[in-house]
Amino acid sequence: MAGHPLCECCKERGRYVLATLVHHIRPLADGGTHDTENLMSLCVSCHERIHQRGRGDQ
Repeated sequence: MAGHPLCECCKERGRYVLATLVHHIRPLADGGTHDTENLMSLCVSCHERIHQRGRGDQ
């Protein structure tokens, strides 16, 4: 998260919120990796919203 300290979802909406979690874009269970291309920095609210929609594993 050092390279991406802000929540990527919030930043797309013009808000600047510190990220506290790293999310796997493609879930590990579906063959995703820990590579930086498969990770995104998120705040707790955005992370919960993504998982409520059933996307991702962490």
